[in-house]
Amino acid sequence: MAVNVNSDHIIDGFVDIRKKKKLSQTAVAEKAELHQAAVGRIENKSTNPQLDTMIKLLNTMGYTLAIVPADEEYDHTLMVDIYTGMESLDDTSLKRVKAYVEALANQEIADRVAAVERVIELTKSIRVDPGENGSYKQLVLEEMDRRYGMI
Repeated sequence: MAVNVNSDHIIDGFVDIRKKKKLSQTAVAEKAELHQAAVGRIENKSTNPQLDTMIKLLNTMGYTLAIVPADEEYDHTLMVDIYTGMESLDDTSLKRVKAYVEALANQEIADRVAAVERVIELTKSIRVDPGENGSYKQLVLEEMDRRYGMI
């Protein structure tokens, strides 16, 4: 597995956030106690910023860095759009969004449970000795978790 050490996507995310919030380089720099020129060099990618500097800059705008799965299809611009949109919602709308997300998560859990139960039902006829420390169901669950991270 190749490791991407290019920080361009972090810088691009920072610039997107700054522009969406309609903040100048100077305003962000002052709040982070940096010089505007330092922010300019970071945005122009003529310097590779320290991690603590990027966190400080993002914090000035109400953001932070997050550790997320490395997915080549990950679109930081979409995430910035989502967070920016969320900031403009009132409390009632935020509660509705939260309820919807919880409903989606619960449905995903229910779908996974149904899939596991179906696998257990389909594989009951297979003769497998679960050993002394478990049931057949537990054996299937452990194997599905090991292979597919389903549990």
